[in-house]
Amino acid sequence: MLRRVDEDTWVAVSPHAAADALLGDEEKELERRRVELARRREELTALTAEYLEARSLRSSAAHVETLHGLETVRAALTELAALCTTSVDSMVPGGAQSDSAVRAALPLDKAQLDRGVALRSLFLDSARSHPGTQRYLNELREAGAEVRTTGLLPTRLVLYDRRTAVVPLDAQDTARGAVVVHDPPLVALLVHLFDLYWGQAASDAAPRHEDRLSSTEQAILRMMAAGQLDEAISRQVGMSVRTTRRIISGLTRRLGANSRFQAGVRAVAHGWIAPRPATQETTSSPRA
Repeated sequence: MLRRVDEDTWVAVSPHAAADALLGDEEKELERRRVELARRREELTALTAEYLEARSLRSSAAHVETLHGLETVRAALTELAALCTTSVDSMVPGGAQSDSAVRAALPLDKAQLDRGVALRSLFLDSARSHPGTQRYLNELREAGAEVRTTGLLPTRLVLYDRRTAVVPLDAQDTARGAVVVHDPPLVALLVHLFDLYWGQAASDAAPRHEDRLSSTEQAILRMMAAGQLDEAISRQVGMSVRTTRRIISGLTRRLGANSRFQAGVRAVAHGWIAPRPATQETTSSPRA
């Protein structure tokens, strides 16, 4: 802050001049580093296309990418969500969503909606009975997304811009990995599947007439008629085995049946579920 003029004289230096003298070299070094970092970032960003192609395990013919492990799947989903521009359609089997999953999902969903991406989410009816999940669905709806529920969903599915689909490797253990589908005919089939379930789903939990079945009850009756066990039914409708058995008991009582088989017969007679189509062998029998 002082400059010596001669042996007996010192003069004060301007703080700006002192700063230039003391910090000038460091500022030049920082600027050089900034330019170098910007150059290296551009070089790395330029490799994005190569990275996406190298990461992909799909063949050029099948356009199917296999992802192993939960973290790999999450990274791919984050990337696809950031790259999509028009829509994200999701099918979410299972009942209640964990509080941590809800807290993690909502900000990402809102960020996509803020970018103008249309969101449609399809959950099981059983998700409505979980307060945390119901709050999530309400907040998602208030943010601008479309939300519907239905009694039964075949698999977890996410569609990005209706051009890329993600389905689990194992529907019972989604942590194992996922398959990313880019092949247009396969994606079109999955889009049709989503649209089919979306069209049959309910947008509101409107009160129903006592004589009518909910979509969950219809799904349970169909699976009962197909001979599925309580554990398998509960897993598919996203409810506990105890709750599923309580619904089965109620349905049996309402039908005045003494057994599952009788309940299935009476459900068809009442028009609650459609009869199973006859097999080719039955229809071709001389006694038919």
